[in-house]
Amino acid sequence: MDHSTFRSTFSMPIGGGYAYPPPPYLYRGVEDMFISYEASADAVEQLLPPGVTASDEVPTCIAWARWVPFSTFGPYHEAYVMIRADFEGQTYLYQPFIFCDNEIPLEAGRELWGYAKKLARMEHSWGEPAKPYGEQLHFTVERPETRRIMTASLHPERLSDPADHENLPVLSTRFIPHTEAGHPPSVAELVRLDVDATVHTSADGTAQLWEGRASLTMDSVSAVDPWHLLAPQRVTGGWFGRYDFDLQHGVVVHDYLDDDIWS
Repeated sequence: MDHSTFRSTFSMPIGGGYAYPPPPYLYRGVEDMFISYEASADAVEQLLPPGVTASDEVPTCIAWARWVPFSTFGPYHEAYVMIRADFEGQTYLYQPFIFCDNEIPLEAGRELWGYAKKLARMEHSWGEPAKPYGEQLHFTVERPETRRIMTASLHPERLSDPADHENLPVLSTRFIPHTEAGHPPSVAELVRLDVDATVHTSADGTAQLWEGRASLTMDSVSAVDPWHLLAPQRVTGGWFGRYDFDLQHGVVVHDYLDDDIWS
């Protein structure tokens, strides 16, 4: 391989077998259910990296359940939790946990933005003939199979105004250990990603965004996948919408390797 070809490599494996191309990554017709809730302050503190603090006295979290019918990476499910958090005067949605069921967005998410993705089994249902509770969107997450990590459901009862929702940047910790023993990590940084999503509209021009009664549980205690630390203490809202968006490069907002914490 010549130097020019090597320099043009974006993702492994180098050469023609790369896993994913450079951004942007296109997402179309994405179905999102998101549920806001209050969580334990002590548990949230355990999951935030140095310098990042909860924005609210009673921490606000958002559980996300996503079905992607089309993306640059292919179709897949995704589930994650966001913590409303502050860093250096800016409010973000910090992401401590995320699951998906497609290997390519897992690789891209971890390597580009530091999304702590793991593979998991996820299912969503809404009014199938064999499931007559058709008023509820239902989403489950299991890891491993039969061990329920999260259950979310929503009855979308009324339209919701997109203007009532914050559009905060996402913050994540991109951490790559060093190959050799006794060294600081090769990468340890906070990464910001701004996502400008466009909500679909119906024939009458109204946004395809609804709200209603929501239920959320994370009651399976797992030392491997401790989502239970962020179990809801009080659900404060639930929404469902359909969106298009593109994912771009992130921005490094802090490099922990510059901090005097490694000696």
